[in-house]
Amino acid sequence: MSLQAHLDSLAEKRTDIKQKIAEELARPLPDFLLIHGLKKENMRLKQATQQCLIMLAKPAYHASS
Repeated sequence: MSLQAHLDSLAEKRTDIKQKIAEELARPLPDFLLIHGLKKENMRLKQATQQCLIMLAKPAYHASS
């Protein structure tokens, strides 16, 4: 999987999690433990996205012979 495809996958997962959080918050009696877990997962995915972006920003180093 290319780095860009991985970034796209992470972004899609974060979008899904944000939607689940919004749906849960809209319920009459939201499950705050579920929301907490979803927010932690969202943060983990955000950090993974940031790491990928850092790797994309670094110039490729090639060993010279």
